[in-house]
Amino acid sequence: MSNQVLRAEHDEVLSSLSARESTRHFAHAAIGFFVTLLFAGTAGKLWWDFHDRIPLVWQVAAGAACLGLLYALIRVAVGARLHRRERALLARLRELRNRLGFDGP
Repeated sequence: MSNQVLRAEHDEVLSSLSARESTRHFAHAAIGFFVTLLFAGTAGKLWWDFHDRIPLVWQVAAGAACLGLLYALIRVAVGARLHRRERALLARLRELRNRLGFDGP
């Protein structure tokens, strides 16, 4: 391949890696897990205090905790898939930089 074709591919891979989408998904997953812990703690406290007559608020808090956990798990799965893709692109970028001689020996 000519250097211009390699350089064009290098620039394309570099521009696609400029925004790391996996980082955003992992951050959303962390926030989702935190919210899940808050709602699960609230539901647990309500159950502990009112276990003989469980109020409707307990069910809402438990449902919100389940939804938060589902949201976080989906974000982790999407983030992991994007992370694998980004790692492959980074390996290709390293290979292109070596072939173009950008990085010294």
